[in-house]
Amino acid sequence: MRVLITNISPLRDAALYEELLRYVPAERQEKIARCGKQEDRRRSLGAGLLLEYGLRSLGCSLLPLVPGTETVHLVRGAHGKPELSGGTGVHFNLSHAGDYAAAVFDDGAVGIDVERARRVNVNVMQRQFTAAENAYLRSKPDAFLRLWTRKESYCKAVGEGLHLPLSSFDVLEDQVAGRTAPAAEAAVREADAGQFYLYTEVPVKGYVLSVCAGHPITGCPVENVDLRKLFDGIS
Repeated sequence: MRVLITNISPLRDAALYEELLRYVPAERQEKIARCGKQEDRRRSLGAGLLLEYGLRSLGCSLLPLVPGTETVHLVRGAHGKPELSGGTGVHFNLSHAGDYAAAVFDDGAVGIDVERARRVNVNVMQRQFTAAENAYLRSKPDAFLRLWTRKESYCKAVGEGLHLPLSSFDVLEDQVAGRTAPAAEAAVREADAGQFYLYTEVPVKGYVLSVCAGHPITGCPVENVDLRKLFDGIS
């Protein structure tokens, strides 16, 4: 597993923004153009750049004719989760929040979520958590983002998105406990004995990041990469 995070603030430089835009495929450029706010365009571009960078390190590219890589394409899963075409065996997921974008790459179903620290009324959100999680939050309300990013990364790993009730599974431990919706069975079959595992850390001050995969996650440092140097020396 490889986890990347980058500060997208440098993309406020219009010249750098235009220079790096050419490293993402036309579909991503069109998605970026549809974003109404400039900060959302920067986040989308940052995530797209991490995706291309990570894929090239694995011998793939979303752009045609990149030396030393196999050209791949994005397709959509049952609930719209982006996947790679062909039999590359590469799985990925993206997330962004505030001034950061993040990406994870693995050889099986995987999910990632990054969130910026903020004030949250945990009482309003209690229906999204199990009884055990709500008890934990009452004793430690500042743990909200830890639990929330873990839930989001799990939903993204199994490809369920908003179709999986957040209160139907528990993320207090590093192994997810609870039920999985029928539509997620394909992802579950890829996992170790039908189980998914979690890892959470604070990659930079003020942000919480969680990843989820079908195997125990140990020794998984988050790589903080410089957006301006991603493609140095790469065609």
